[in-house]
This record gives sequence, structure tokens and C-alpha cells, in this order.
Amino acid sequence: MKQGHGAVQFEANMLKALEREGYKYVQIKGLTTDKRFDYLAPRFLLLVPLKELPTDPREKDIYEPIPSPILEQWAKETDEHLKIVIVYPS
Repeated sequence: MKQGHGAVQFEANMLKALEREGYKYVQIKGLTTDKRFDYLAPRFLLLVPLKELPTDPREKDIYEPIPSPILEQWAKETDEHLKIVIVYPS
């Protein structure tokens, strides 16, 4: 399932695939159309799969475990105003 370093549209079948690949969390980043990070009115939600949470307190952010009812709901929804994509870490 790993698609290089580009963004892949988030779909329901991806959660199981991420689990099989050993990912336990996704970091959630909100992004505006002009590529600024914003969580109040994002145009995109970037889900960055992680196998472990960072231990450095300076890397605190928003994380969601896999599996998660929230991620399962997002995978089922379609919204023309908010795109949810998976972006693999480099």
C-alpha cells in the first residue's frame, strides 16, 4: 500500500492495510489551500502514519491510534470541502 511520498486519498480499506504494515498511529495535520497549518478551517487533513509516538516533548501534536472510531468515520465520509489524505513520512 505504501505509495511513495505523495498524498493518497484516505479510504476505509486503508486502516487495515496500515495496521498490517505495522502502523499504530496517525499524526493529524490541518492544512489550508495556501499550505498553512490550520486546525480551525482546514481544506485538507493530512494523516501521517507512525509506528511509534515521538518521545521528544517538543514534537507534541495531534495523534490518533489505529484502529479508531474517528478514523473509521472519516474513511466513510465524503466532503467536497475537506479532503483527507494519507501522507507517508519521508
